[in-house]
Amino acid sequence: MQEPVRFDETLGQVSRTGTWDELAVGTYQAIEDAVNAQQWTAAAALIRVTPEEAVELRNLFLAWPREIVDWIGEHGIDSEELARVRGRLSSKLVTEHGALPDVDVEWAAYLALTEEAAAACGAGDREDVLKRTALARSLWQRIHDYGVDLIYGLLDCAAQLCGEQVLGDVWNHLMRDWYDDHARRFDAANQPWDATIDQLKTAIVHGFHGHLSGVDRRGGMTYLQEEDRTGFRFDPCGSGGRMLRDDVTDGRPRPAEPLEFTVTTEPHDWAWNKVGVQAYCVHCCLLNVVMPIDRLGHPTRVIEPPTWPDARTGGMCTWWVYEDPSLVPDAVYEQVGRRRQGQGQGQGEA
Repeated sequence: MQEPVRFDETLGQVSRTGTWDELAVGTYQAIEDAVNAQQWTAAAALIRVTPEEAVELRNLFLAWPREIVDWIGEHGIDSEELARVRGRLSSKLVTEHGALPDVDVEWAAYLALTEEAAAACGAGDREDVLKRTALARSLWQRIHDYGVDLIYGLLDCAAQLCGEQVLGDVWNHLMRDWYDDHARRFDAANQPWDATIDQLKTAIVHGFHGHLSGVDRRGGMTYLQEEDRTGFRFDPCGSGGRMLRDDVTDGRPRPAEPLEFTVTTEPHDWAWNKVGVQAYCVHCCLLNVVMPIDRLGHPTRVIEPPTWPDARTGGMCTWWVYEDPSLVPDAVYEQVGRRRQGQGQGQGEA
């Protein structure tokens, strides 16, 4: 039997192995399947890979809030006004999440629970392993959902204080190093597109396992295969999509009362020129569509995002990777105010 995990050099982390259909299954579901089949070594390896899928997000939950606050402060906002808006956000988050988690402390507790669950596989006790795994997953979900709510809330603060037109600039600042890394790695001069396809898809499944996608919050998604492209559909994704839906927020989607976090109210190139894109989702457009077109000449992934308020009752998000960049439709470029290379470059906001 194939080993369920391996070290992936492109990610620099341990990640799961398998076909794309198999990788579309959430890791916590894969763990349960292995336990039910009494494949204890595989179950332990899958349990231990869950922090690998989550660690980058944990690091961003620590870094990005500070960087957003610093960005706002550096753009002419009075410190007392910023403190007032942040205080109001904190009150909302306390109401939503209860006592706010200390990410470092709760991450350490999550790692300990995960290792206990993996070690328990040695005894072959199904109920004990599943109970410990469920506790670990629940704690990571608490850390994760607070982290994305905090980032969304701080982006809302930036929009309140500076106007929604700055959201693209905030994300460009947060992802400046990512832009350089992606542009260098995915440049056709550095590696063939076939290699890029595998890396793009691997990063999708790895990352969205960590985001705990799906209504059951086990990290699952649907793999799609078409003649000229392959894709993944999230119902919903565990970050931006989750925050728009009633069924995974106990009827409290983040753009609605009581949080009322911002969504775009007018078209912007950095948000697919759509109204109703929530501020957290903006970075997906910039990183996968706008920046690659500007720096590589084509998008790396094509995204069909959910929008508010339609997404509230079941909106999904779909990410596509084309078999060749030349197959990406012109409409994808035009949607973000660009044109295919050689046809003249549109003047965008990003």
